[in-house]
Amino acid sequence: MGIFFKYIRTYFEADFKWAPHLVAALFLAVTITLNYWFDWYDTLQQNYKYQPVYILYLACFYAFAFISAILIVSFFKAGNKPIYNLKFIVFGLVGIVFLALNSSYFLTDVASPLMPENPYVLKWARSLVGNLSSLFTIIVPLYILYYTVGYFRPEFYGLRLNGARVSSYLWLILCMIPLIYIASFRPDFLETYPTYRDYYEYRFLQTDQWKTAGLYELCYGFSFISVELFFRGFLVVALSRFAGKDVLIPMVVMYAFLHFGKPAGETISSIFGGYILGILAFQSRNIFGGLIAHLGVAWGMEYFAYLQG
Repeated sequence: MGIFFKYIRTYFEADFKWAPHLVAALFLAVTITLNYWFDWYDTLQQNYKYQPVYILYLACFYAFAFISAILIVSFFKAGNKPIYNLKFIVFGLVGIVFLALNSSYFLTDVASPLMPENPYVLKWARSLVGNLSSLFTIIVPLYILYYTVGYFRPEFYGLRLNGARVSSYLWLILCMIPLIYIASFRPDFLETYPTYRDYYEYRFLQTDQWKTAGLYELCYGFSFISVELFFRGFLVVALSRFAGKDVLIPMVVMYAFLHFGKPAGETISSIFGGYILGILAFQSRNIFGGLIAHLGVAWGMEYFAYLQG
């Protein structure tokens, strides 16, 4: 646990600046309020969810968050340069294309003709493919990028331990458990969780529900591997080669936008959680601690939501 506080203390003592953080917080406060007031993200999803143009809209959505955060950070840099590193911008936008593909239903729709025709089994199978699709939309593209351009070696997107003790991150999960339990009583929480829905697929597959639900939860957990790899591994560990500590605010803003379709409380908490995990990834140069914390919280929300049901 000591190394955990050491990373955070070191960052705040050496790198923290109030001005860009306050402006970024104001930007997030305004955009989050507008999103949940006018249902921006939900309307976008409902109107374009199964259309190819949805990928473009998502890319613009995340690019707006990314570029806005960059302008905020760069405004407070010496010389007030509007764009302070072209490689950071270019690779960030390339990553946004991967994220937009992953957030859309592109691969799920492509794979649908290969799925069972039974409507109950089909819905369950689509949910599995949706959670596993990040293998082809984020993980594989990032590794192709890694071996192609050579800029991000040898850190391998933070997938090297670098001597870190990931057991310290278990304390994060223990601290979050009471908060998750309290949140599980909220109606908006239960509208979203558990993400596994009872489609009665197990009846048609002639098996126990715990098996189909368990397979879903494993696939659901896999989706968080890609989240940590992209937001902390790519946006922080890899792109900090070009922008140093300035990668954190753009990452946090984009991470908050990723949660716009979820309960407002979860979106707000993602700002703090993403920021802390970003600092730890930046300081330790690995993402394993974030993986442990993220999976623990995600499965914790599923578990407490199951209990409420």
